[in-house]
Order: sequence, then C-alpha cells, then structure tokens
Amino acid sequence: MSINHDIRNLLDIQDSNIHFATNCVNQKLYKGRMSKFISAKLTYTPRNCKVCGMANKDFSIIKNGTQESRISLPMVGVHRTFLLLKKQRFFCKSCSSTFVAESKVVDRLCCISNQSKSLGF
Repeated sequence: MSINHDIRNLLDIQDSNIHFATNCVNQKLYKGRMSKFISAKLTYTPRNCKVCGMANKDFSIIKNGTQESRISLPMVGVHRTFLLLKKQRFFCKSCSSTFVAESKVVDRLCCISNQSKSLGF
C-alpha cells in the first residue's frame, strides 16, 4: 500500500488526482493552537477550458504553476487539521485565460472542505 492510499483512507478523500508525498504531515502552532498540516498536490489534464469550453487538443491548455490553498478538514485525533493543497493552474491558449484545478473535496473559491460543512464544523 502506498502513502497516498493510507492518507486518503485516513482523511476519507476519494479524489485520485490528489497526491501526497512522503513526510507530508507536520504539526505546528497555528493561531495559538497545535494543528496538523497535510501537504498535497492536485493535478490532472483537463478535457476542456473552464472559461471558453474549448477542447484540449494539441496542447491548447498547458500547466501554468500552482496555487496553494489552506483547507480546513475535520479533526484527526485531538488537533485541528488542515490540507495545504497545491492546485494546478492552467493556461488556455485559445482564450488566453487561466483557471485552477477543481476537486469534490472543496468547492471552488472556498477554504472549508465539503466534509467539514456536512459535519457542521
């Protein structure tokens, strides 16, 4: 079993586009309380542009850096838990716009996981 599988199981994340590296869990003080921070990267190859809808043919959509988000997750153990998610940014050559990779773990432009919302945190 890989570390990706174990952490996905622990956090109940089903998105296979989220990848965890070894030593990705750290504990540190955040706003005066001990918290767990889990680093991950969200990346995939998009089928079409989120802005203009143009299909990704002949590399018309390219990867364009990352954008990191701190996402609140339900507590793991006795500590607050955050996912430091580096979301892949994309550039569409057709409409010259950029967009960010999306996941069902968190809504677009939101920093609270959908799992935390459903549990009422």
